[in-house]
Amino acid sequence: MNSPLSCMRVISPNRNSPRNHKIDAITIHCVVGQMGVEALCNEFSRESKGASCNYGIGYDGRICTVVDEEDRSWCSSSPSNDNRAITIECASDAFYPYAINANVWKSLIELCADICRRNGIKNLVWSTDKSTRMNHLNGCNLTVHRDYENKSCPGDYIYSRLGQIAKEVNQKLSGAPAGPFKAYQGQVNADDGLNCRTVPVSGAVLKTFPDGTVLTITKEEGSWGYCGQGWVCLDYINKIASANDPAAKEESIMNGKLFKKMYDEINPTYNTIEEVPGYWRADIQELVDKGIISGSGNGKLGLTHSDCKAAVLAKRIREKL
Repeated sequence: MNSPLSCMRVISPNRNSPRNHKIDAITIHCVVGQMGVEALCNEFSRESKGASCNYGIGYDGRICTVVDEEDRSWCSSSPSNDNRAITIECASDAFYPYAINANVWKSLIELCADICRRNGIKNLVWSTDKSTRMNHLNGCNLTVHRDYENKSCPGDYIYSRLGQIAKEVNQKLSGAPAGPFKAYQGQVNADDGLNCRTVPVSGAVLKTFPDGTVLTITKEEGSWGYCGQGWVCLDYINKIASANDPAAKEESIMNGKLFKKMYDEINPTYNTIEEVPGYWRADIQELVDKGIISGSGNGKLGLTHSDCKAAVLAKRIREKL
């Protein structure tokens, strides 16, 4: 029996039927791309893909079935894990930390709770210890792809929130009402700044908060939060602490700055052609000369390492076609 939450069923040939173990685990993956359910079904139903999943969640929160629950998907690089787990591929950003949006998050919680109810999983358990996860010790039944192969899946955005996912799923399983909303601090994570609007989504822009600004969110509506001056999209807010815990707030901000420093070191920005690594320099120079890359202004190239890689890859693919 599959989840009634699924709106589409396109079965992949990449499966084993039936699975050889009862369902007692869930494995959450990231797709690395903001795909809809139609694209997810097309991607994972191709035999040449050599992979599949039980469910996919598109960027708009819709859910599709790619492998029936009674069958084993090819998803986690581990036949043992896939035979006992329901595997879920989530539409995500195509870049680090592979974040999922609020629509996907909401559907993921609902789907996991539904899977647990129908398969007799009373409590979803996450452990930060790899050995505990892989051996399903202490009731652990939430597993990750990176444990079975050298991959980043499910991405650090999901991985760092698996404890919260388990908490929200278990709250639904217990039927306990959500506790009262508690204000919290959040830090703007948007290079170009974050618009503050009169109302969520379509409201007039009141002001733009610079990247790194710390705001206090006093209420939420879906993926939007009220910051005292207006509404901001929570997809660009990193929750850092309780509003009543300034010490934790400062520590979290420091951790955020340290992370940004480390990230900048592994993904540096090149402001001149001479700074671009030699193996890409000629290609980038050609793209600049043709006006395809115009730089960031003030004579600066303004390309990160990953920008250069993507631009050169696209150029070379184009040349091969």
